[in-house]
Parts: sequence; C-alpha cells; structure tokens
Amino acid sequence: MKMALNHLRKTATAFACFAGALAFWSSPAMAKDEIVLCTVDDLSGDFSIMSTPKTYGYQLAVKEINDAGGIEVDGAKKLIKLVSYDGQSNVNRYQEMAQRCIFDDEADVVMAGYTGAEREAARKEVVRNKVIFWHNNQGEGGIADKYSFFSGPTPEQQVLPALKYMIEEMGPRMTFIGADYNFCRAIGQWVRVAANLYGGKIEMEEYFPFGVSQWQATIDKIKRSSPDFQVHCLVGAEHAQFYPQAQAAGLVTPVWSNVTISDGYEHKRFAPPSLANMFVPPAYIEDVPGEASQTFVRKMREMFPQTEYVNEHAAFGYIAVRAMGEAWTKAGTTDTDAVIKALEGDISIPDAPGGPWTLRGAQHHAAMPTYLFKVDEQHKLNLVTELGVTEPTFLTEVGIDMRQAAPGQQFLPPNNPKWKAFFQAE
Repeated sequence: MKMALNHLRKTATAFACFAGALAFWSSPAMAKDEIVLCTVDDLSGDFSIMSTPKTYGYQLAVKEINDAGGIEVDGAKKLIKLVSYDGQSNVNRYQEMAQRCIFDDEADVVMAGYTGAEREAARKEVVRNKVIFWHNNQGEGGIADKYSFFSGPTPEQQVLPALKYMIEEMGPRMTFIGADYNFCRAIGQWVRVAANLYGGKIEMEEYFPFGVSQWQATIDKIKRSSPDFQVHCLVGAEHAQFYPQAQAAGLVTPVWSNVTISDGYEHKRFAPPSLANMFVPPAYIEDVPGEASQTFVRKMREMFPQTEYVNEHAAFGYIAVRAMGEAWTKAGTTDTDAVIKALEGDISIPDAPGGPWTLRGAQHHAAMPTYLFKVDEQHKLNLVTELGVTEPTFLTEVGIDMRQAAPGQQFLPPNNPKWKAFFQAE
C-alpha cells in the first residue's frame, strides 16, 4: 500500500485519505512495474551550465540499463522510469520538487542538487521520508546519514593532494576567495588543513554572495597580497566573471580551483588567455585520458550532440545511476533497507569514466582517482600529474562507520581530533 501511505503522509483529512486510496487502486502499474528514479537539477538559471550535463548523464545511464532489459527485482525484470525536474537555480524550489518526487512520483531514489544549499533543501525532505538520496557532484564531505550517498569527490580527494602539489611547486603563500555558502565555507576549512599539513600560509580569506560579478576591488587586494598562488571556490556564471576581469587587470598569479572548469568549463566559454595558468583537480572531465573516458564522451555526444563539454557532473550522475542499478540487482528488490545493505556492501564500477570507482559502505562516499590539469595560453588543458586513487577516510578518522551507526549529521575538518589545533584561532 505504498501509494496510499504516501498520500496519508501528505494530509490527514478524510478526503485526502480517500483520494490516496483511489489513486492506489486506479493506477498501480507504475509502482508495481517500474523502478522510479527522480532527479532535481538546475536546467535553467545561474547554475544550469554546470548542472545540465548531469541530467544528460542520468539519461544515458537509464537508457543503457533499460536497453539491456532492465533490472531483476522482486521476481520480475523492471525498467527504470526517470522523472526529472528543473530546480531553476532556486534553493526554495528544491524542497517542493523533492516532495513531489516522494509523494507524487513515489520515487525509489532521489538524486538532487548542485549547490550544498540545494542539496540540503532536497535531502532533508527525502531523508525524512526514508527514501534513498544521492548527491552527484563534488561536495564538502562528512555527511553521515543512513539514507544519503555521494558519488563525487570530496576535499580529501581534491583539496589535500592538489594543494600539497601547489605548495611544493609554487610556494607556501596563498589567498582564498569563495562563494558564501556551506560548500565553499567548508572548502575554506579544508584549505586551512592543507596549509597546516604541508607548510602553507593563507594570506587572505574572503567569501562573496552568489550573484557578485564585479571583482576589481578583490583583484586589487590580491595583487597587494602578492601570493605565490590563489585558491578559488567561485560558483556560478556571475562569479566566473572574475577571470576575464582579472586578465584585463593584469593579475597573472597561478590559480587553483576545484570548481572552475570541472563544473562550468569556462576554458570553453571565455576567450583565451583569461584562464591561463589555472590548475584544476577533477575526478573527471572529458580531457581525462583512457579508454573509459573516451567511450563515455563518445556516448554522451552521440546521445546529446548539443553537449559543449562533458564535465565532472555528467560522469557522476551517470555513475550514481549505475551504482543504484548494481545495488538493486544485488538486493533483488527495491526495498529501501535491503538496497542500503547492498550499497553498504561496497559497489564497484570498474569502467567508470574517470577510472575504477568504488562506493565504500562504511563511508557512503567513494574511492576514485583524481587528476591535476593546467590551462595553457590557448585554453588547452594539459595533464600535470595523476593524483592517484584516494580512499574516503575522513568519517573513519572521526570515528564513524555507517554500517554500525549513522549519526545523521555532518562532520567537518574541526571535528577531526588531529586537526583541532588548526582552528583554535577562529
């Protein structure tokens, strides 16, 4: 009586109870015959450039699974029904769309959000209703929740190894600018960890609201700081205006960013050399070498010829659907607790676009390779080094094993006892 129970949660009135029961008896086919995957991402608005390829990744993975005959669950082969909503780059819409996924579409899994704020608006609703939730781009890490899973890289896989390289190769002095929201605030904490671990020094740290597009004062301040390199966590189309303005102002100090290019492929969108001398540490972009990467790019462009660039999110949306397909097959059912148990048994995608990917059930995050690229004067990406496969160990280091207990909260760098001294001055 899944549909009836969902409608009962929506309202306690007798009319709604009757309507829910009527809907159950009149249209059972979807609930019985299909697996429902519901996604919410920004297909319009400030973050659409970054998020739209992720929806393409969902569509490609669903097509591949369905073309292969679907998934054997509950004694029958079932196809995946993909329901996608536009979050419109509006965090307030994510709560509403997540509720629609749960109550109207009766989703077996919900995948949602580009920004951390969008993610949390949707995740709160999904988790409260005991439905599996995935976030499928890089995140700040540390979320320890029974129903929440993460396919993309975390700062321990991007920030720590890449900034170690930057400090050793460029020098210790850095400036940091970022968007003023949970993800970039957390990235700022991880930058502080990297500086303390590897002998760096943060000369300047500032955060800016979404929508800021005029950067001259900030550019002047960075120039006065004269750092060895800059660290950026600028998010969205307006923030990206920093780069042509910096070029025009003659700011040529090397830049490191785990958001620019990996998300918004600005090297394709802006005229060279505005992003020259930028270093980026993606877990996947279409320039990643290897047969799996080339195959993924080819399949994406065959299905979506309008694709300007196959970004990190396209790959991790694709991987998350593949991982759920493996978990449903392993569990032999769409029952939520059984599927979570399957996910927590570790799920591997050996032919993932960026290289072998394995969800670690103890962490609900994945082990994966990351890469370091540099942008040249013509905006070509050149592979500097492979940073290797990094296991997601942060939650283990703060004493969490999701298979034993899920505390239902997020942990950040100050929660690691080994790093507490790095934040005592704050």
